[in-house]
Amino acid sequence: MSNNTGVVNIRGKEYMTVALRVQKFREAHPEWELSTEIIKADEKVVIMQARIYTENGKCIATGHAEEFRASSQINSTSALENCETSAIGRCLASAGWGGAEFASANEVQNAIHQQLNPETYIKAIEEASNVEQLKTTFKSAFSALQRSPEAIALVNAAKDKRKLELSVA
Repeated sequence: MSNNTGVVNIRGKEYMTVALRVQKFREAHPEWELSTEIIKADEKVVIMQARIYTENGKCIATGHAEEFRASSQINSTSALENCETSAIGRCLASAGWGGAEFASANEVQNAIHQQLNPETYIKAIEEASNVEQLKTTFKSAFSALQRSPEAIALVNAAKDKRKLELSVA
């Protein structure tokens, strides 16, 4: 990312950071309000909503986001902040600030990282509460990690271990 432009290039696509979109929004409509609300926040998940209101109090856009605290190292300490930024980014995109993409640059980077990280899938496998959930998670992992035999082997071992645990329980 070029720090002075607020634009990130991810796999050949340009994404405006949420900070840049907020700046453009404030420049265009200083009298409008951008507000956020915590819908849910507990030890596992954070859900946020962002809204944009005109100077007359009319809501013109909303955006929602959900972050799981166990999904990444960043979310283990900053899920609320990460979730709020995502909700704001989605709200701004809904109102026309953000180009063709609703996902923020951070959301895209996180998704790519999580798709390529076997630890993300291993954790989800370890938390599976039944065999169907286990199968679904493994299929997702296999699809995302298919180019890495080492990652597939790690995820497969975790799946076999959890399957055994579920059958004994």
